[in-house]
Amino acid sequence: MTPEPIPVPLAKAALDHPSTSVGHRRLVVKRRLWLIAMLLMGVALTYAAASLPPADRVGFIVLSVIFYPLIMFVTCLALHRTKRVATILRTYPWRAYPCGYPRRSLESPRAVVIRFSEDHAPVLRTTQYSGHLQNKQNPHPDMIWFAGDPRFGGVVSPVGGHFPVRVVPESMGDALPPGTPEDDALAERAGLVTGGRVHTT
Repeated sequence: MTPEPIPVPLAKAALDHPSTSVGHRRLVVKRRLWLIAMLLMGVALTYAAASLPPADRVGFIVLSVIFYPLIMFVTCLALHRTKRVATILRTYPWRAYPCGYPRRSLESPRAVVIRFSEDHAPVLRTTQYSGHLQNKQNPHPDMIWFAGDPRFGGVVSPVGGHFPVRVVPESMGDALPPGTPEDDALAERAGLVTGGRVHTT
């Protein structure tokens, strides 16, 4: 039996949809917990360095100084990007579109093809830590909810709005559909574009 489609909410902003609000809060909590785990790891590394004999301490400290700041940078960046997701969800409503998932190697970024119109079906790649959209309680894997600007990306979720994920164009291409000045101003307000530069993260 085919499940009944979940109607797209009529709210002006996607974040006003209860399932989306809960899904975004869950994302923020998950990334905050990861940040706390990384801070605790820093404490553990400091304690381990102090406990080592002097001969072994130098190499351990060098490795920690090289890798730990990089790990912290990526963690803080991921947490900061949840704010961009929230801004997009506050600016745009959900819209439903047909979609597909191109087959790729495991090393390739995950991507979704969204058919916004007959002439515009871009490949949008998901940002890191996104998970497989097809498998996230998705009753309609051939449809997706999208909040954003089809030219510049935005946020997608499986039908229901419960798993918001940032998506960016894999290639801007030369055949972007035209947008109105109002569309451009909205994209700027949502943080998709700044001074004419498209954010691809």
